[in-house]
Amino acid sequence: MSRPSDSSMIYTLFGGIAALIIVHGIGRFAYTPILPLMREDGLTLEQGGWLAAANYVGYLLGALVTVFFHGERTRRLRIGLLVSIATTALMGLTHAVEGWLLLRLASGIGNGVVFVYAANLVLERLAQAGRSALGGLLYAGVGSGIALSGLLVLQVDAAGWGWRAAWLALAAICVLLLRPAWQLQAGPAAVAAGNAAPSAWTPAYLLVVAGYGCAGLGYIVSMTFLPAIVRNTPGMGSFAALSWVIVGLAAIPSSVFWSWLAQRYGEVRALLLAYGLQAIGVMAPIWWPNKLGAASGALLLGGTFLGIVTMAMMLARKHDPHGGSRTVGVMTSAYGLAQIIGPLITAALAARSDGMLLALQIATLTLIAGAACLIGSALTSRPARSHAFNAFAKEKQPCRT
Repeated sequence: MSRPSDSSMIYTLFGGIAALIIVHGIGRFAYTPILPLMREDGLTLEQGGWLAAANYVGYLLGALVTVFFHGERTRRLRIGLLVSIATTALMGLTHAVEGWLLLRLASGIGNGVVFVYAANLVLERLAQAGRSALGGLLYAGVGSGIALSGLLVLQVDAAGWGWRAAWLALAAICVLLLRPAWQLQAGPAAVAAGNAAPSAWTPAYLLVVAGYGCAGLGYIVSMTFLPAIVRNTPGMGSFAALSWVIVGLAAIPSSVFWSWLAQRYGEVRALLLAYGLQAIGVMAPIWWPNKLGAASGALLLGGTFLGIVTMAMMLARKHDPHGGSRTVGVMTSAYGLAQIIGPLITAALAARSDGMLLALQIATLTLIAGAACLIGSALTSRPARSHAFNAFAKEKQPCRT
């Protein structure tokens, strides 16, 4: 197979970044900074939790589509992009909770399909070109979309235009980004290769999947409710949207940084550090209910969650090196299933005065459990030698798709 040209590789990478801005940075995460504005218009915290859970159910369903239904990926990817843009716009054109539930569900399905296909396509092309280290740049699209949505909500809130204008303006931005994302071409050959390869579902690999699932629950409460938490803190209302901008700005370079760290010290060690920092970030706005606490939490949350995605995918591909879309789909499904639980826990605890605190504590404990899974995976995958954990953590075998 001939290696892609530099121009083709760059265009594919930019198309992937645009796709993730549309479906993930905006289609999925714009809900977080807009939620406080919707709550001021009558949406309850419990209803907000259900809307978030509906989106994450859709995300899981979309990821499962990529695992169990194989076919022409380009068409599905484009349908997912259109669904994401349409549902983003329609969120600003209705006021019924039932309608919002359906829209967030549909948005999640499109997001899951596009995220798996676009990520796998771009990573395949980079690997073919011998430039796998650039894979972290792909996930900068998520951080860019998060920062963009936070900045826009800041302006909309200051102008008093309301949550409807925020949804519609973000949909218009997605339309502008559609052309480069539309040019992504996902040929069927990569799917066939992924299907034909034998599965490598060893206990060590399954522990990686479980640890990644724990990360999904561990970060999602904060990623859904951080601006709402900040806005409800006395004297912090104006800092809510800005905290979300900090999350996005921290996320943009994070995947590149964590990719470098993983290559230098090994995925397991870098992941354990990221899990620990994220656990501190989850609790920071509660431990320190001021701007410093909110900013620190946003910085640690934004600076780790995409790095965990990047490094966990790298580690999973080492355990299942020929899995292709299957590996990405399995990991994304585990992550997506765990994400559903977080908002449901928050919704169930909404009536309690300490409900949000309990939800964040559960998220933190789940991150600790995820770190334990990663340690177990490293120990399980090695020969019975006392020094093998360090050898596994430092392993630098190239990722092959």
